[in-house]
Amino acid sequence: MSFHKAYTFVIYLLCLSPVSSTISNHFRRKTNLDFRRDVNVPPMLVPSLIDCATLCARRSKCVSFFFNLLESLCQFDGKIYVSFDGDSAGFWSYYELEMTNVAAFKPVTMSSESNPPAHSPHYAVDDKVVKTIWAQECVHTKGELTPWVIIDLEATFDVEYVTLFNRIDEHGDRIRAISVYLGEVSGSFPVLCGGFDGPGEDAQVVHVVCNEPTSARFVKIQLSNSQTFFYPITLCEIRVLTFNA
Repeated sequence: MSFHKAYTFVIYLLCLSPVSSTISNHFRRKTNLDFRRDVNVPPMLVPSLIDCATLCARRSKCVSFFFNLLESLCQFDGKIYVSFDGDSAGFWSYYELEMTNVAAFKPVTMSSESNPPAHSPHYAVDDKVVKTIWAQECVHTKGELTPWVIIDLEATFDVEYVTLFNRIDEHGDRIRAISVYLGEVSGSFPVLCGGFDGPGEDAQVVHVVCNEPTSARFVKIQLSNSQTFFYPITLCEIRVLTFNA
């Protein structure tokens, strides 16, 4: 099912389904990580969780939202973060389109590797986001003009969006001028899914949503530096999301 057809299906189901932790078969509350909203963006008052999900489904490239059950507040604008501070997020819960991450435990190559084995390629797809010092257990290239990370999905999927988990500890601003390319053949990436201008922030979660579902086996995340300073790519997890796994 394509991304856009699925949105129509979601809206239909939302009109029929009761409020629950699972909003239809497509939006699901995420509890595996502590997601935090951007407190600098004011939320909106909505009648219910269903209404919040419906508003997100109707918006172009909206794949997630926050909802406050106590105050019936909805937020899908602003930045997203993961937190490891142990504090409660209060009554806010995070929901995301329920898709399959087809990148988990797949082969990864990088343009270079900084300080091996602390930043080995497999950390990009080990299905874990951890807080460590010096971004250990996150992929980390060297500073280059155009550093890149490539994931081989080992099969062809209709890619809907790619989620990037920035490093947690520090230097989150290094993630900038990111482009996500897709291709069906190794070494060829004719389709630009989307990008992230940045600069990023520590522990930021970035959803790069494709303009339309794109058939791809290979996913390339590339950073384009200026000629004056070479930033590396440092990411603690990369997820490639699809409906048709």
